Amino acid sequence: MRTGTRGRDMKKLCKSILATTMALTTVASLTVFAACDDEVVNAYEIAVENGFVGSEQEWLDSLHGADGKDGADLSINDIYEAAKSQGYEGSFMQFLQDYLQLDVREDNDTEMIAQNVMSVVSVFCGFQKQTTYQNKYPPFNETSATMVTASGGSGVILQLNKNAGNAYIVTNYHVLYQSSSYTDSEDGISQDIYVYPYGARVGFTTGDNNGDGYKDADMGDATGDGIRATFVGGAMDYDIAILKVEGSTYLKNSQVVEAKIGDSNSLEVGEKVYAIGNANGEGIAVTSGNVSVDSEYITMSALDGRDENRDGLVDGVSYRVLRTDAAINHGNSGGALFDAQGELIGITNAKNVENETDNMGYALPITQVEYLIDNIMDNGGVLKRAMLGVLPKLNASSAVLENGTLKVVEEVVVTDITKGAAADGKLKYGDIVKSLSINGGEEKIITRSFQINDLLLTVRKGDTVRIKVVRESVETVVEIVYNKDSYFVQYN
Repeated sequence: MRTGTRGRDMKKLCKSILATTMALTTVASLTVFAACDDEVVNAYEIAVENGFVGSEQEWLDSLHGADGKDGADLSINDIYEAAKSQGYEGSFMQFLQDYLQLDVREDNDTEMIAQNVMSVVSVFCGFQKQTTYQNKYPPFNETSATMVTASGGSGVILQLNKNAGNAYIVTNYHVLYQSSSYTDSEDGISQDIYVYPYGARVGFTTGDNNGDGYKDADMGDATGDGIRATFVGGAMDYDIAILKVEGSTYLKNSQVVEAKIGDSNSLEVGEKVYAIGNANGEGIAVTSGNVSVDSEYITMSALDGRDENRDGLVDGVSYRVLRTDAAINHGNSGGALFDAQGELIGITNAKNVENETDNMGYALPITQVEYLIDNIMDNGGVLKRAMLGVLPKLNASSAVLENGTLKVVEEVVVTDITKGAAADGKLKYGDIVKSLSINGGEEKIITRSFQINDLLLTVRKGDTVRIKVVRESVETVVEIVYNKDSYFVQYN
């Protein structure tokens, strides 16, 4: 478990044990365990340390009287008062900290959550399409009109220059996109994108004043605090998009902050998380839960409705996600998933809406998202992913419990190799992949199959990828130079 998490969890547990012990223990058994170090603290010893003179039985008698009734409902406050009567001068909180050795600061994350909330924005997008419709009344002619629709979601500020009023915001591609049935935009991306920090007035309108689905007035935000954003780039098949805000006076004078990036690869099942986003399009809201699954794949219909197999069915697109039981609502798309340390560990993008399924929300792991964003920015707004040209297969997979940490460990073996691909003539059938490094950099040990695909997102043309494999029980190193355009696949 990452630094700080285990300690805090132990303190919470010890506080719960302490509360239960104090509620149930009679005065004749006033011994509790101190937090985190197994040291036993005896209340009589506390009294002696603070000046009481006498035997333990005499001290007990001083607490509950001869018949014992006064001690029937003894609480921690009673012990504190007893200690004060014997010379202790500190406050109640100091008493707990000094003598029970507990970190008793209120387990309240409101300050941290407040900071996180200010790194998340609501996102509203408008779409326009020129069309014609048949009048229902004389002269029954066709009339030209502009059909308008809108979508709402969330975004997370990853880079911020408050002095200039500039920001880069990550969101989901599907928040900004509509098919050609609803927009004249060539790439399907909204031309009217507005973002709203927490507390900002939302005045976005499609301009459909009478509710008939057609434009009556200008689309935009003339009455609120909407900040105009522009699309920088993205990848539909990874559901990632980047927005840019420039010269915003509102940002300059606001309390917004950029999110602190965490490490989704080190997440553990059961860790506490917070989802923050524009729930149901009604403004920024916070929900909490736990990590249910640290990495899995879900399949959803392609946004653009493609049918490359020509089987009459929309193709499925697979996304690697982490799963949480924190409530993920409509409008949370593109929002943030933070861990208990206030670090961004995911971008929420989906939920399971089956009637018999509860508490299954999904987020794109932030480590992968970082790789995607860097790739998109380096390649002029599109994603160019390096391909090995092999079909990896799990040769083994098991859970390993070590030092209180539960991890899945996989062994990845090479199977099919595509002729002419980057790995052709380099890797061989049956190779067990052990590690990967790029341009002589840090050697990344491969313990999960997804790590290979994620790391390939960081490869650029001209890079050298060094792969350590076990081949026929012998450790071997192969090098692949990505010097051909054919070694990359572009995603728009």
